[in-house]
Amino acid sequence: MKLFFRDLTEKDIPAILDISKDIWEGDDYIPDVIERWLDEDDKLVYGAFLEEEMKELIGLGRVKMFSNGVAWLEGGRVKITHQKKGIGRDLMKYAIDYAIRADAKVAQYDTSSRNFGSKALAKFHGFKEKKRMEVLEYKTSELKLTKSDFSQIRKITNEEAKIVYKKMDIGPGDELNIGWSYIPLLNLEDKNSLWLTNSEAILQKINIKSHAQPEKPRENEVWIIIYGDPLAACKLISYTLNFEIDEDKIDLIELYCKTEVVKYVKELGFRDPSWEDEPVAVVLYEKKLN
Repeated sequence: MKLFFRDLTEKDIPAILDISKDIWEGDDYIPDVIERWLDEDDKLVYGAFLEEEMKELIGLGRVKMFSNGVAWLEGGRVKITHQKKGIGRDLMKYAIDYAIRADAKVAQYDTSSRNFGSKALAKFHGFKEKKRMEVLEYKTSELKLTKSDFSQIRKITNEEAKIVYKKMDIGPGDELNIGWSYIPLLNLEDKNSLWLTNSEAILQKINIKSHAQPEKPRENEVWIIIYGDPLAACKLISYTLNFEIDEDKIDLIELYCKTEVVKYVKELGFRDPSWEDEPVAVVLYEKKLN
């Protein structure tokens, strides 16, 4: 199947939204970010068409260029009537070719460990798993406050957090998890998050006001990302549950952590997500470009 590609503009937004409405049962994040994406510099937002006149949009994607040589691939969507025809492979190849022309060192994207279609694309195009963060959840209706020694915990700024992260084991490379996405540590700019540290671990609390990533918590949710020693991490989480959660507004807390922390946070009451029938993780894939 031959496809034709071109850059998308604001005139294409209605067609983009028409594709998006059938993604994730209408819960796609694209409507919240597409205008910002089209306005940003150092990016490509592209569309795929079946006819040379390029009028009927059947697929789209985006490539964001970071200053450290990373081409970040995201927003890949195929119209529901044209799925399972290999169009997703062609969309990703177009993004990879663009990244190569832009002299990117690597191409990256993230996906759920349960998104088998996205994982199949990674294998087809030669991407390798680089790191992952496990996802767990906590319902505030079941909140059980705990007493502990919180004397070493302090709040820090975004800039101070960058320094602390460099001392933590965040896995290979400098990519930092920010919920359902990753970002180069150098590009971490989020003035709305709360950061806590006790020197041995660091915690980021994200709410709906965050603009650090396309996907963000709903109004009734908070995301917590934790790195560091498991026991020190649990103290930061306990402090957050005790003092930084508004139970009248927040119903659900999603936690993102490394595998070795899972057994400890489950003792605090965190469980595997209720929307999946088995554990789920946010996986970062990478492909080196020549």
